Amino acid sequence: MSNPVQLKAEADALIARGKALIATDLPQATDLLNQAVKLYWAAGEYYSAAAQTGNYGWALRRMGRPDLARPYLARAAEIFADLGLTDFAERHQAAADDIAADLTPEFLASLPPMVRRAIEQQDGAALQFAINALPPDEQQMVIDRLAAIGLISLADDDDTAGQAVQQFEPLLQAIAAVARGDERERPDVEQALNDLERKGWRIRKAVHQIWQGERRRQRLTHGLDEIDTALVNRILDILAEAQTP
Repeated sequence: MSNPVQLKAEADALIARGKALIATDLPQATDLLNQAVKLYWAAGEYYSAAAQTGNYGWALRRMGRPDLARPYLARAAEIFADLGLTDFAERHQAAADDIAADLTPEFLASLPPMVRRAIEQQDGAALQFAINALPPDEQQMVIDRLAAIGLISLADDDDTAGQAVQQFEPLLQAIAAVARGDERERPDVEQALNDLERKGWRIRKAVHQIWQGERRRQRLTHGLDEIDTALVNRILDILAEAQTP
């Protein structure tokens, strides 16, 4: 029988495979996650089971699939709560509840019929067809509304960490400015971080730690995925560049 170290290594390998497949083969990625979580439980790695379950939920939400993300975020919240990690539990549960609150009957009823049916049937292809069939002005309005609640993503599936860094460069510069003592943009930055958190980005906690003086990359990026890690590393790079003579 495998020892806990071997079980965790096997689980970590399955998670890595799943991350590579999530954009192209969601059923296989889900199966790999489920296998990994079982191994984490068997190894006594309960934090890893919770964290990877939550990470999967965040990834699905960022891909524009909050309907699928909700149960993973809720399950992660349950495990974190059992572990006594209240902050983690509350954050994941709030994200799950936020998704449920966004998809209200009133919101769905306000959408064009074809769009509403595609969402209710959880049919991504039908949703894209329904949106494409709308007049241009209405199409943009629907896209904006669905993107605002995280139901669809405005980014391409093959976005890389580098593209995310480029997209958020102005915000990252503003975060670094606050870290250097310029408080003028802090309210706007806080609002932006809250909005990003609702849509699956998980850098807010790291940003607050940076503002408190933390600069250790490993500590700041612990538990983050590749894209969030790249964003946090870019903030640290900006701060380091400012100190270079």
